[in-house]
Amino acid sequence: MDTEIDAVITRFQKITYTIPWNLFLLTVGGFVGALAIKAIIIPNAFLPSGISGLGLLFYYIFPQLSSGLWIFLLNIPVFLIGWFCISKKFFFYSLYGLISLSAFIELVPWTIPFTDKWLAVLAGGVVLGLGSGISLRSLGCSGGIGILLVLVREKLGIKPGQFSMAFNAVVLGVGTFWLKLDDVLYSLAMIYVASAAIDGVQRLFNQRKLVLVITTFPEDVAGAIMAKMGRGTTLLNAKGGYTRQEKTVIMTVVDSFRIKRLESTVFTIDPAAFVIIESTFSVLGKGFSVPR
Repeated sequence: MDTEIDAVITRFQKITYTIPWNLFLLTVGGFVGALAIKAIIIPNAFLPSGISGLGLLFYYIFPQLSSGLWIFLLNIPVFLIGWFCISKKFFFYSLYGLISLSAFIELVPWTIPFTDKWLAVLAGGVVLGLGSGISLRSLGCSGGIGILLVLVREKLGIKPGQFSMAFNAVVLGVGTFWLKLDDVLYSLAMIYVASAAIDGVQRLFNQRKLVLVITTFPEDVAGAIMAKMGRGTTLLNAKGGYTRQEKTVIMTVVDSFRIKRLESTVFTIDPAAFVIIESTFSVLGKGFSVPR
């Protein structure tokens, strides 16, 4: 049974690197994001984060062009810069994501009515975050803000969170001249909800666990982890702070599906083992995620 589960997980991990799977994620993410923008955000005069927010601000000021077209046009200079500064794989996936988002914004015909603005804030944030999170699960993204975050981090040393906050602050600040102050504040709350939704989607089925095992049988435990679970291990030299005894600490990383089996493997060999399990998101390397 365990072997079958491992085979399914391994097969799915391989699929996630394929072109059809990534295009599928970007398409679904683009549709969900467009649904949030066209059906919830625009009818309530909200501003989302990133380039989409800037595009909608231009749309509210100059409605002669459609919202989807504004978002696409404002992304063009960002993508031109990104062509020279980011990987081509990430560039082309992101370009497809942008085209999907802009096209679906033009095609979505629905409007979801809300009698309470706060319900619109919650719905818009959750749906927009869901769409963005799905797109970010691929090897690309659905808009220029993702490219800008990569550029400012690698070229200017600015933290992505700080840049994103500053960018959104400028867009919302300018928006106060054309939109109601209440709608700008509602937008700020919606951006917060969307960020939480993105984090939730990113963690879903993607939670990695960093495991540290302190045991008197390090060779046996490490061998069992590698043989029974197919996960690599690293042996670290350590010394007890109280006993001053030399110890060997086993370090490994597993996904959330295998964590209980790892615990059982360790404690079967050494019931007195000391195990530390820490959640981690980004793990790059063979058997896990690959750089975008």
